[in-house]
Amino acid sequence: MSGVCQSGQCIQGVLSPRMGLRLQEFATAASGMVGDSWPKSHAGGSLHDPSVYLLDYVPVDLRLEVSHAFVVGFSNCMATFAYLLRQKQFPKPALMRQCIGFVPGLDKGATASYFQAGGRPEYAIDAVLARCEEDVVEAASLGMVEDGVLQEALEALPACPMDDRFDLVRQALFQNSAVWPCGPYSMDEEQYQGDDGWVHYDTSGWSGQPGQ
Repeated sequence: MSGVCQSGQCIQGVLSPRMGLRLQEFATAASGMVGDSWPKSHAGGSLHDPSVYLLDYVPVDLRLEVSHAFVVGFSNCMATFAYLLRQKQFPKPALMRQCIGFVPGLDKGATASYFQAGGRPEYAIDAVLARCEEDVVEAASLGMVEDGVLQEALEALPACPMDDRFDLVRQALFQNSAVWPCGPYSMDEEQYQGDDGWVHYDTSGWSGQPGQ
């Protein structure tokens, strides 16, 4: 696999137009599904490790008692990720924190609850990247064609070797981030490694520049 942009249109040299569109569409859909999967019978309440879409990408210790507002805030992070992609911005965690309060239609109170409880943009980004990649790989292995409308939109964009380099996009997004997430985190397994309690990617061999 090549690690060099050949389209001349990759944001930060790694996010190709087709990759950006895929992630944008997935994040938009995922944001809605996260909110819709909260049990309506507990609207406004709290639950222990609720069966909410993609919430297993939030570390276990933050899921022991989850409020509805926390889940909405998690959803808001995905919506912000998609919003920045539509603006042709590279949605790094720090930029998401700066911009989330300005994204139209999001519940600012829920966003504040998410961050105050220890939630981070990184968890939402990790979920979107991992599950979007999983969907793309599965579709390719089964010879499936993507959604017709999306497929048509993708084909209208320039092809690039970076179109399937989720690894380099992840590396660039989390570079210099305080947290390197690696979900999903199962409630039934030993989750944490190291003194700080987080699972980190091994960055010892990185050159500092994606693709090198």
